[in-house]
Amino acid sequence: MEKTPFFKTDCPSCGAPVEAYSATAVTLVCGHCHSMLVARSGKGRSGYFVAKSGRDSALLEDFSPLQIGTRGFFDDRKFTLIGRLQVHYDVGAWNEWYVLFDDGQTGWLSEVGDLYAMTCLLAQKRRRGPKNFKSVKAGSSSLIFNGQTFIASDVRTIHYRNTDAQGELPFSLSGNQAIGEVCDWRRGNLFLTLDYSTFPMDSYFGRIVSLDSLKLENKRSDDEIHESAGRLKGEILSENCPHCGSPVHWPRGVTSFLLCQSCGSSLNTTKDTVALMEANAQREEQENLFTLSIGTKGRLNDTEYLIIGAVRFAEISSYNQNQSEYWTEYLLYNTQQGFAWLIESGKRWRLSETLQTWPDFDSSGNPAGEMLIDHYRGQVEVAAGAFYWKVKQGDLLHYKDYSGKKSYGWNVILCSELS
Repeated sequence: MEKTPFFKTDCPSCGAPVEAYSATAVTLVCGHCHSMLVARSGKGRSGYFVAKSGRDSALLEDFSPLQIGTRGFFDDRKFTLIGRLQVHYDVGAWNEWYVLFDDGQTGWLSEVGDLYAMTCLLAQKRRRGPKNFKSVKAGSSSLIFNGQTFIASDVRTIHYRNTDAQGELPFSLSGNQAIGEVCDWRRGNLFLTLDYSTFPMDSYFGRIVSLDSLKLENKRSDDEIHESAGRLKGEILSENCPHCGSPVHWPRGVTSFLLCQSCGSSLNTTKDTVALMEANAQREEQENLFTLSIGTKGRLNDTEYLIIGAVRFAEISSYNQNQSEYWTEYLLYNTQQGFAWLIESGKRWRLSETLQTWPDFDSSGNPAGEMLIDHYRGQVEVAAGAFYWKVKQGDLLHYKDYSGKKSYGWNVILCSELS
């Protein structure tokens, strides 16, 4: 059934019609010119008028199959995606989709790489968190919520001034707040987010979901995803690479650095052109390190995947600082199933996926009943292709491998990864 807008007006910037479907909408983004608008009380149409906030919003498209207008079911309640935030942090970004349920309630569908979580704002606000934000450690800090122990899974500082928007939102993005402090906590498939930058503290509670479980309709097609991935809505500048002559594209005013997709040279963007920073003479030599090439297609578990990224790690043990062992991780992508990892270690190959449901943990912070079989560090040597976060040479990650046979069966390894 087609929804009736709660509020209609014309964009004061370009004159195109702008509609809001939620009574709680505060911020709207014009779908035509991408100007960010703020709803304010006044004597205008329907008791409101919409003024330009003085900030335009451009949204970097990604590999998401979701879009404004996608519909689905959560706990037998029908919902529609009516707004989107692309939230930026130090090494990446993720999507927060504003959800309007048919009963008038609202929520958020978080899309963080290969994980999705549906949460709703809790009415009861916290006066303070269980710990100071700076003392929360992912993988070890815990809290008690509704009588259950939750483990910190993510600790991020958000850069609000870089946040991009689409559709309608329940708050204004035109304030002066520069950063936010957010912690995610998990138990099983339960998901809790605490926003340490608000007072009283906002809390969002829900659970991890799969796209299949939401029975989604009106998703983006494969062709739409491939066409828009990595592009920016708005003006795209184009120039030839000063090193190899191939065309390069970049969004005006968004980035001052990019890599030529053809020769891998480092380029510096100015207002209207690009300048060569460093020619990547090692590109061909680096590509030879990978057994599989970026762009290779193949089938695993009856799903066709495309290799979109590859990263080679050097293992650094606690007792031997020499980098003598290596492995490669290939990021796999399917437009409707999302991401997975194919890991090459010597002559062994493993398929790896992010757990939607976490195991129970013991008092030491390890998966209950599982045996620790390895503990090591990995340093990024070479990365190529696309990822859903920034991968840099020299990045150091900490790993713990556990036997997963108690919870998941034989020949399964549980791996925790901390940056």
